[in-house]
Amino acid sequence: MAAVAEELNTRLRSFEALLERTAGEPTWLRRKRERAMERFATLGIPTVKNEEYKYTNLAALSKMETGEALPAADLSLARYDGLTGLTLRFDSGRLVATDGQVPEGVTVRSIADVLRDDPESLEKHLASHASFEDNALVALSTAYLEDGAVIEVSPNAVIEEPIHLLFAAGTATSNVRVLIVAGRNSQVSVIESYVGEGRHWTNAVSEVYAEENAVVKHYRAQLESAEAFHTGYFQAVQERSSNVSTFSLSFGAAIARNDINTLLNGEGCECALDGLYAVKGNQHVDHHTSIDHAMPNCNSHQLYKGVLDDSARGVFNGKIFVRRDAQKTDAIQNNKNLLLSDKAEINTKPQLEIDANDVKCTHGATIGQLDKTAAFYMQSRGIGADRARNLLTYAFAADALERIKIEPLKAHFEDLLLKTFADQPADH
Repeated sequence: MAAVAEELNTRLRSFEALLERTAGEPTWLRRKRERAMERFATLGIPTVKNEEYKYTNLAALSKMETGEALPAADLSLARYDGLTGLTLRFDSGRLVATDGQVPEGVTVRSIADVLRDDPESLEKHLASHASFEDNALVALSTAYLEDGAVIEVSPNAVIEEPIHLLFAAGTATSNVRVLIVAGRNSQVSVIESYVGEGRHWTNAVSEVYAEENAVVKHYRAQLESAEAFHTGYFQAVQERSSNVSTFSLSFGAAIARNDINTLLNGEGCECALDGLYAVKGNQHVDHHTSIDHAMPNCNSHQLYKGVLDDSARGVFNGKIFVRRDAQKTDAIQNNKNLLLSDKAEINTKPQLEIDANDVKCTHGATIGQLDKTAAFYMQSRGIGADRARNLLTYAFAADALERIKIEPLKAHFEDLLLKTFADQPADH
């Protein structure tokens, strides 16, 4: 308890310094910041006593340094050959470089610049959709909010090339923030990539607001070192007939926790929450998803696939809420896992909570190992055991990878999936 109290005191002292540094900020942001710190001080870093973190121990986060510098991140890990368009590079959550032209019909800025030049334009959406009242990690992000990316798409604009946000961990603790606002009838694709060397903690919060008929395709690629900790929170709010998809690619970090949520707030919405996680050694990856069907005639689809080797551990908890007025809901949820080792482990829990009576909702979870018959057949045709194992692993993940609509990103992770397990013997 003494250690926890000291850690909190350290954060409170750094928070007081931040308040001095941001003394001229708007009243609305100051109130949110102070309230968020109050909630974090009350909630604290989640423990395994919290049912939502039952299988994911984040105790090490309370011991993380806040300002210690890290070795330079390997940016090549997130270099997607053939990807064109705008790239913004951030170091510890702060914009440091821009490569490419901003397409017509979209505004891409750093949060720090907007807070300096036009802070009132952020009041409606920034820190308004990702609630911090019951989430300590979102509260911490909001309390320390200083910079990040703001992407605002004009009504009717169709942005052909994806916008790439590349986040490198430069210090031991980084609070990363992204806000995407898509106007009526607009279309945009956004990639968030995370890289970093050594032991560090990235705490990332992304908010998406999709107006009527907007289409947002979002990807989060987590490629941090095997010593890192990554906590990510995604919250989308969708208005009438909008379409939001998000794809989580989790290959790095010692412990990765991803909370992915969307609110279907208008009739005729569609959403897709998909993911692929590939971990080995002692890595731990946790996905918690929530789709809130608040209005009728909406569709949602989820497919999360995991490949786990050695003593790696995975967690999947997916929730679908269908509210009383959300008739004609069509919701599908699947979690499928491939265990390449007898020591690998997965805890999976799909959930449905339905208050309407005219709905179609299905969910399922599978856990299995490689098909020994298929492997034997391939070896009998001259394919080596290790190669057969790799090909069968790829085949398992293929339908998830097919949901990635940006070809350079898809090709990069197809290759990475094969490389991740290439040095693992088939009979280990």
